[in-house]
Formats: sequence, C-alpha cells, structure tokens
Amino acid sequence: MSETDEIKEWQTQSVKHKVAAVLILDRVSFSFNEENGIMFTAPESYVEKLKERLMYAYGCSVRPIINEIK
Repeated sequence: MSETDEIKEWQTQSVKHKVAAVLILDRVSFSFNEENGIMFTAPESYVEKLKERLMYAYGCSVRPIINEIK
C-alpha cells in the first residue's frame, strides 16, 4: 500500500454543498457540524482527484481547501 492509499481523515468548509453532493455520488460517508464542516475518511489520492473534479466538472472557481485532520 503506497502512502497515497493510506486512509486519512479530512475536513472542509469549502463549497460544502458541492463536496457533499460528490461524496454522496461516490458513496463516501461523511458527517457535518457547524464548527468543523464536512468530515470524511478517504485516501489522499481520492482527495486530490476530488479537488480536480470539483473545479473542472462541478464549476468551483477556486481549488477547494480540504485539510487532513491530524
């Protein structure tokens, strides 16, 4: 298993409605609260592809900020 395949925890406040829609389409479970926004687990490689998809396929004008929860 490469480092990018390791499952990590992620959090975002960026374009929450679009992030949630894509996670639902991809069947990735997530939680939401006002303080932390959307939180989910996924490999780093998925998150990098998610950012690209949000920009090019879902019309985000800037690259979404999705941070790893340490």
